[in-house]
Amino acid sequence: MYSHVYDALGLSQLGLDDEKSRKIVLDVLDFVTQGLSSKPDLETVLRRIRRFKPQVNELISLRLLELVEKPTREQLEFIIYNGGRAVVNEVGKLYKLAREYGREDLISALQYAWSKFGIRSPVQCPKCGFNSIMPDYSCFVCGAVVGEKYIREALGFSEKFRLFIETGSVSELRVAAERGYVLLGEDGVHHPLYKPPKPTLLFQVYLKPDEISTIIQEINSREQPF
Repeated sequence: MYSHVYDALGLSQLGLDDEKSRKIVLDVLDFVTQGLSSKPDLETVLRRIRRFKPQVNELISLRLLELVEKPTREQLEFIIYNGGRAVVNEVGKLYKLAREYGREDLISALQYAWSKFGIRSPVQCPKCGFNSIMPDYSCFVCGAVVGEKYIREALGFSEKFRLFIETGSVSELRVAAERGYVLLGEDGVHHPLYKPPKPTLLFQVYLKPDEISTIIQEINSREQPF
Protein backbone atom coordinates (compact mmCIF):
# COMPACT_ATOMS: atom_id res chain seq x y z
CA MET A 1 0.00 0.00 0.00
CA TYR A 2 2.98 2.30 0.48
CA SER A 3 2.98 4.13 -2.85
CA HIS A 4 -0.79 4.65 -2.82
CA VAL A 5 -0.81 6.00 0.74
CA TYR A 6 2.26 8.13 -0.01
CA ASP A 7 0.40 9.77 -2.88
CA ALA A 8 -2.82 10.17 -0.90
CA LEU A 9 -0.93 11.99 1.85
CA GLY A 10 0.82 14.32 -0.59
CA LEU A 11 4.21 13.55 0.92
CA SER A 12 5.99 14.21 -2.39
CA GLN A 13 5.41 17.94 -1.81
CA LEU A 14 7.29 17.85 1.48
CA GLY A 15 10.67 16.79 0.10
CA LEU A 16 11.22 13.94 2.55
CA ASP A 17 13.70 11.14 2.03
CA ASP A 18 12.42 7.58 1.70
CA GLU A 19 13.20 6.58 5.29
CA LYS A 20 11.25 9.47 6.83
CA SER A 21 8.39 9.00 4.38
CA ARG A 22 8.07 5.33 5.27
CA LYS A 23 7.99 6.11 9.01
CA ILE A 24 5.20 8.62 8.45
CA VAL A 25 3.21 6.28 6.22
CA LEU A 26 3.47 3.49 8.80
CA ASP A 27 2.32 5.82 11.57
CA VAL A 28 -0.64 6.98 9.48
CA LEU A 29 -1.56 3.36 8.67
CA ASP A 30 -1.46 2.48 12.36
CA PHE A 31 -3.73 5.42 13.10
CA VAL A 32 -6.37 4.90 10.41
CA THR A 33 -6.60 1.13 10.91
CA GLN A 34 -6.84 1.06 14.69
CA GLY A 35 -10.01 -0.61 15.90
CA LEU A 36 -10.49 -2.64 12.74
CA SER A 37 -11.02 -6.34 13.37
CA SER A 38 -9.40 -7.50 10.13
CA LYS A 39 -6.74 -6.35 7.71
CA PRO A 40 -8.29 -3.58 5.57
CA ASP A 41 -8.02 -3.36 1.82
CA LEU A 42 -6.51 -0.36 0.04
CA GLU A 43 -9.85 1.35 -0.63
CA THR A 44 -10.78 1.16 3.05
CA VAL A 45 -7.45 2.71 4.05
CA LEU A 46 -7.75 5.55 1.56
CA ARG A 47 -11.35 6.20 2.60
CA ARG A 48 -10.36 6.43 6.26
CA ILE A 49 -7.48 8.76 5.40
CA ARG A 50 -9.97 11.09 3.71
CA ARG A 51 -12.40 10.75 6.60
CA PHE A 52 -9.81 11.59 9.25
CA LYS A 53 -7.85 14.09 7.15
CA PRO A 54 -7.47 16.79 9.89
CA GLN A 55 -6.23 14.25 12.44
CA VAL A 56 -3.96 12.61 9.85
CA ASN A 57 -2.41 15.95 8.92
CA GLU A 58 -1.88 16.77 12.59
CA LEU A 59 -0.11 13.43 13.03
CA ILE A 60 2.10 14.13 9.99
CA SER A 61 2.96 17.55 11.42
CA LEU A 62 3.92 16.00 14.74
CA ARG A 63 6.15 13.44 13.02
CA LEU A 64 7.78 16.17 10.91
CA LEU A 65 8.65 18.04 14.10
CA GLU A 66 10.23 14.87 15.49
CA LEU A 67 12.02 13.70 12.35
CA VAL A 68 13.23 16.97 10.76
CA GLU A 69 15.70 19.15 12.63
CA LYS A 70 15.12 22.23 10.48
CA PRO A 71 11.94 22.12 8.40
CA THR A 72 12.06 23.59 4.91
CA ARG A 73 9.67 26.37 3.88
CA GLU A 74 7.19 23.83 2.52
CA GLN A 75 7.44 21.62 5.60
CA LEU A 76 7.08 24.60 7.92
CA GLU A 77 3.96 25.74 6.09
CA PHE A 78 2.43 22.27 6.38
CA ILE A 79 3.26 22.02 10.09
CA ILE A 80 1.82 25.40 11.04
CA TYR A 81 -1.35 25.14 8.98
CA ASN A 82 -2.08 21.54 9.98
CA GLY A 83 -0.32 20.96 13.29
CA GLY A 84 -3.03 22.11 15.68
CA ARG A 85 -1.95 21.35 19.23
CA ALA A 86 1.30 19.85 17.93
CA VAL A 87 2.73 23.30 17.24
CA VAL A 88 2.39 24.58 20.80
CA ASN A 89 5.40 22.80 22.32
CA GLU A 90 7.62 23.92 19.41
CA VAL A 91 6.12 27.40 18.97
CA GLY A 92 9.40 29.21 19.66
CA LYS A 93 11.32 27.19 17.08
CA LEU A 94 8.55 27.57 14.49
CA TYR A 95 8.31 31.32 15.07
CA LYS A 96 12.05 31.78 14.54
CA LEU A 97 11.94 29.77 11.32
CA ALA A 98 8.97 31.74 10.01
CA ARG A 99 10.87 34.95 10.74
CA GLU A 100 13.99 33.57 9.04
CA TYR A 101 11.98 32.64 5.94
CA GLY A 102 10.18 36.00 5.91
CA ARG A 103 6.75 34.37 6.16
CA GLU A 104 4.53 36.84 7.99
CA ASP A 105 1.50 34.80 6.93
CA LEU A 106 2.85 31.80 8.83
CA ILE A 107 3.50 33.96 11.90
CA SER A 108 -0.15 35.08 11.80
CA ALA A 109 -1.29 31.45 11.48
CA LEU A 110 0.99 30.48 14.36
CA GLN A 111 -0.46 33.27 16.51
CA TYR A 112 -3.93 31.91 15.82
CA ALA A 113 -2.86 28.38 16.77
CA TRP A 114 -1.26 29.71 19.96
CA SER A 115 -4.42 31.61 20.93
CA LYS A 116 -6.49 28.47 20.36
CA PHE A 117 -4.26 25.75 21.80
CA GLY A 118 -1.50 27.45 23.81
CA ILE A 119 -1.23 29.14 27.20
CA ARG A 120 -2.88 32.38 26.14
CA SER A 121 -1.64 35.27 28.24
CA PRO A 122 -3.64 38.48 28.81
CA VAL A 123 -0.42 40.36 28.02
CA GLN A 124 0.82 40.60 24.44
CA CYS A 125 4.55 40.46 23.76
CA PRO A 126 5.76 43.75 22.27
CA LYS A 127 8.40 41.93 20.21
CA CYS A 128 6.64 38.97 18.57
CA GLY A 129 2.99 39.98 18.97
CA PHE A 130 1.87 36.73 20.60
CA ASN A 131 -0.25 36.79 23.77
CA SER A 132 2.52 34.91 25.51
CA ILE A 133 4.01 37.00 28.35
CA MET A 134 4.21 34.67 31.34
CA PRO A 135 4.09 35.53 35.09
CA ASP A 136 7.90 35.70 35.17
CA TYR A 137 7.62 38.64 32.72
CA SER A 138 9.24 36.69 29.88
CA CYS A 139 7.74 35.70 26.51
CA PHE A 140 7.14 31.98 26.06
CA VAL A 141 7.54 32.32 22.29
CA CYS A 142 10.50 34.59 21.61
CA GLY A 143 12.10 34.94 25.06
CA ALA A 144 11.76 38.73 25.29
CA VAL A 145 11.53 40.14 28.82
CA VAL A 146 9.28 43.07 29.75
CA GLY A 147 9.33 45.34 32.78
CA GLU A 148 6.79 45.83 35.52
CA LYS A 149 5.70 49.16 34.02
CA TYR A 150 4.69 47.37 30.82
CA ILE A 151 2.65 44.79 32.78
CA ARG A 152 0.92 47.53 34.77
CA GLU A 153 -0.06 49.44 31.64
CA ALA A 154 -1.08 46.35 29.66
CA LEU A 155 -3.47 45.19 32.39
CA GLY A 156 -4.75 48.60 33.53
CA PHE A 157 -3.29 48.39 37.03
CA SER A 158 -4.37 51.83 38.31
CA GLU A 159 -8.12 51.29 37.95
CA LYS A 160 -7.95 47.68 39.20
CA PHE A 161 -5.88 48.76 42.20
CA ARG A 162 -8.47 51.42 43.05
CA LEU A 163 -11.22 48.79 42.97
CA PHE A 164 -9.12 46.46 45.12
CA ILE A 165 -8.78 49.13 47.79
CA GLU A 166 -12.52 49.86 47.70
CA THR A 167 -13.71 46.25 47.77
CA GLY A 168 -10.95 44.32 49.52
CA SER A 169 -11.41 43.26 53.13
CA VAL A 170 -9.23 44.74 55.87
CA SER A 171 -7.34 41.44 56.18
CA GLU A 172 -6.72 41.32 52.40
CA LEU A 173 -5.52 44.91 52.37
CA ARG A 174 -3.30 44.32 55.38
CA VAL A 175 -1.54 41.29 53.86
CA ALA A 176 -0.91 43.27 50.66
CA ALA A 177 0.62 46.16 52.62
CA GLU A 178 2.71 43.83 54.80
CA ARG A 179 4.10 41.84 51.88
CA GLY A 180 4.51 44.82 49.59
CA TYR A 181 3.00 43.32 46.47
CA VAL A 182 -0.28 42.24 44.89
CA LEU A 183 -1.30 39.76 42.20
CA LEU A 184 -2.48 41.36 38.96
CA GLY A 185 -4.63 39.50 36.47
CA GLU A 186 -7.04 40.12 33.65
CA ASP A 187 -9.92 40.14 36.15
CA GLY A 188 -8.37 42.55 38.67
CA VAL A 189 -5.92 43.05 41.52
CA HIS A 190 -5.80 40.41 44.26
CA HIS A 191 -4.07 40.05 47.61
CA PRO A 192 -0.85 37.95 47.77
CA LEU A 193 -2.59 34.87 49.24
CA TYR A 194 -5.33 34.78 46.61
CA LYS A 195 -6.12 31.37 45.09
CA PRO A 196 -8.02 31.66 41.79
CA PRO A 197 -11.05 29.34 41.38
CA LYS A 198 -9.71 28.19 38.01
CA PRO A 199 -6.24 28.20 36.40
CA THR A 200 -5.29 31.72 35.36
CA LEU A 201 -2.14 33.78 34.85
CA LEU A 202 -1.40 36.21 37.66
CA PHE A 203 1.49 38.67 37.71
CA GLN A 204 3.26 39.65 40.91
CA VAL A 205 3.44 43.46 41.02
CA TYR A 206 5.38 45.25 43.76
CA LEU A 207 3.67 48.22 45.34
CA LYS A 208 5.18 51.70 45.35
CA PRO A 209 5.49 53.57 48.69
CA ASP A 210 2.53 55.82 47.89
CA GLU A 211 0.39 52.79 47.01
CA ILE A 212 1.21 51.13 50.33
CA SER A 213 0.37 54.41 52.08
CA THR A 214 -2.99 54.48 50.31
CA ILE A 215 -3.75 50.95 51.52
CA ILE A 216 -2.78 51.84 55.10
CA GLN A 217 -4.98 54.94 55.01
CA GLU A 218 -7.91 52.82 53.84
CA ILE A 219 -7.32 50.30 56.65
CA ASN A 220 -7.13 53.07 59.26
CA SER A 221 -10.29 54.73 57.96
CA ARG A 222 -12.22 51.50 58.39
CA GLU A 223 -10.84 50.75 61.85
CA GLN A 224 -11.57 54.18 63.34
CA PRO A 225 -14.11 53.92 66.19
CA PHE A 226 -17.47 55.59 65.69
